Amino acid sequence: MKRKGVSRSRLWKTGVPIVCACLVLALTGLSVLPGEVAAQAKGGAAKVFKIGYVLCANGWFRVMDAVEEKNLKITEQMINERGGITVQGQKYNIQLIGEDGNSTLDGVTAAATKLVFDHKVKFVVGPQGFFTTASGPVFEQNKVIHVSGFNTCQPGELDASTPYGFLGFNGSIGATIATLKVIKKEYPKVKKIAFVTADDGAIPYLMPRVKKLVAQFGFTMAADTIPFPNEMEDFSPIAAKVNSVKDADAVFILNGSPVAVGLVAKGLRSLGNHIPIVHSGVPSCQTIMDISGKEAADDIISMSITPHAKGNPPLLDEIYDRSKSAEPNPNFYALVPNSLWILTRVIQAANSFDPEVVKAKWETMDKVECLYGTCTFGGDETYGLKHHAVGHPQAYQKLVKAKVVYGGWVDVGRIP
Repeated sequence: MKRKGVSRSRLWKTGVPIVCACLVLALTGLSVLPGEVAAQAKGGAAKVFKIGYVLCANGWFRVMDAVEEKNLKITEQMINERGGITVQGQKYNIQLIGEDGNSTLDGVTAAATKLVFDHKVKFVVGPQGFFTTASGPVFEQNKVIHVSGFNTCQPGELDASTPYGFLGFNGSIGATIATLKVIKKEYPKVKKIAFVTADDGAIPYLMPRVKKLVAQFGFTMAADTIPFPNEMEDFSPIAAKVNSVKDADAVFILNGSPVAVGLVAKGLRSLGNHIPIVHSGVPSCQTIMDISGKEAADDIISMSITPHAKGNPPLLDEIYDRSKSAEPNPNFYALVPNSLWILTRVIQAANSFDPEVVKAKWETMDKVECLYGTCTFGGDETYGLKHHAVGHPQAYQKLVKAKVVYGGWVDVGRIP
């Protein structure tokens, strides 16, 4: 996450064009805002506009964010190769400026502070989930638009206290909607569901919303939510608790790592329990099977993308192809990358780098084309903010007798 700079020699060589450009901007009334690099290459080439990001390149959350950071940089390249963004008739390539949250709340706060005060950015993507509560106050106090990859509905993630906060992916409410649709499609006889999720502080805020959706889809919760700590290593007690819910027709693992899903599946199958296990997260079924073992890898679903499958949006397959060149068989998902793609489209639609103007434009837009196809803005009831969350189609995979099978795509529609 090194900061990209401009050498002194380059600044000296381009000093005169910079002065001229600034005079032109002053005369036309288009000011250079923080985050905009005014240096312009020969022939009127695109300028550069900085967008920050916070991801956890180190620590326990790296298992998620290492993939996100790689695909985020690929998305940056794809945006720039397609012409970047155009504001006030001027083309701009985006330049990502990243800071590492180090998988701690304090680390995320420090990363957000550096982006705002050292790098002077006014637009940021990331972080993810409950980490947003640590970066939100910094961004909100300085009126920085920040778009997270997913959230868990905790206070301060996305609510009335975060008017500059947005959500660029289905999680967790949109992902719940997608997962419930998949259960109805794949397991029409399921009526009662046992819920398992990470105990990260979100349960009192997230589960009431989830219960409402469960009822709307015609299901009931078979028991109280079964929580587990994020740092848990031995999931046999969780598997035992799930197994004790005798009237459950399926297990819904809401938020949790691939390790949690794989080890719950392994423990449950070892107890002779073979009810379906459905995860609203995005790890590949291959990753889950690598953890659970082939003996347990049956009747498991994850909301994961299958590269080059029928119905895939071309942009997602392009990200996969580019990432595959650097790493064979990568885990493939794009949460914060989708946030970046949407943010740049809204900035261009607003025709401004002023966060207030961009915020107002976002709140009036109904739909935008994103990495997943068509994203629909909503979340008004759920988050108390007009159109600050997106809903979009989501894919899923199945494990059937130790084989990864493409499931299909489901449309989330507008998040309530």
